[in-house]
Amino acid sequence: MAVSQKQIAEKMGVSIALVSRVLSGKAVEIGIAQDTIDRVLKAAGEMGYVPSAAALTLKGKSTRTIGVAVYDFNDPFFGALIKQIQVQAHEHNYSLVLAGFLSRIPDDQDLLALHKHSIDGLIVLGSDSEARWLHDFRQLPVARIGHGSDTENSVRITVDEEDAARQLVERLAVRGSKSLACISGPMSAHRLRQIALKGAAESAGMRFSSILSDQKDPFTAGFMTTRNLLETPFDVDALVCATDQIAMGSLHALADAKVVVPGDVAVTGFDDIPAASQFIPPLTTIHQPFAEMVQRAFQAVIEPSRPTTVMSKGKLVPRQTA
Repeated sequence: MAVSQKQIAEKMGVSIALVSRVLSGKAVEIGIAQDTIDRVLKAAGEMGYVPSAAALTLKGKSTRTIGVAVYDFNDPFFGALIKQIQVQAHEHNYSLVLAGFLSRIPDDQDLLALHKHSIDGLIVLGSDSEARWLHDFRQLPVARIGHGSDTENSVRITVDEEDAARQLVERLAVRGSKSLACISGPMSAHRLRQIALKGAAESAGMRFSSILSDQKDPFTAGFMTTRNLLETPFDVDALVCATDQIAMGSLHALADAKVVVPGDVAVTGFDDIPAASQFIPPLTTIHQPFAEMVQRAFQAVIEPSRPTTVMSKGKLVPRQTA
């Protein structure tokens, strides 16, 4: 239960007005003795007093609260980002208000928590080429970790898709791959990833095809797409998956069909979620620099800057699947 200024005053045997002056930083200007100020501040600290966000807002002060909007709570990539956001919040003495969307589509109920609290800024986790809902937060500094429209009033921190695609293709070329198939879902980030991979494959003289799954669950998308692919004349020697979860589904389908990885078919993922290194076999993937991206996003919110796109370099993590 929150501690009030009245409770502090009753414990010390002083007036609420005196406590209010001390906690608002106005005690010295009205002549309150330093010893009294120190005792009030000590009592407030011992009792766990936290200023009301609503009161701070009425006074035009920062509430030191950041909103976090997550496009998909089921995505472990976003879970890794939330962990790093919590680290930054602790380091900078901020609180967080978390909101999430069902099926990646925001509605008024999802956004209610962000409107109810007096947030100083907003960090968005996930890509969105439209994001009309952000118009309601145009008065706040916004940072997005993911791809967004160039007209969006935010700082967008994204992975360099073309550089990541080049790293993946170079890895596959070294092992002799000549025909790549990209498995992706309907998300805008997947489309950009697919385009980058197509360009890198063509530059390396490799055949390239893309397969778009309509499955909402990424593991199922990888599993079903690969199983269907195996039922056709199979001339692909590398499956490049838009996410690690898709790659894991693909690996299951290949294992069921007794296809040797990477001897018969190489498989790569993207993101380097924690499970990627624990999977059997461990997954070759692109590591996204979680901590660096979150640090940039947090700074963009607490020290507002002009809308822009900031590119982060991913890093190939070679493991047993390619």
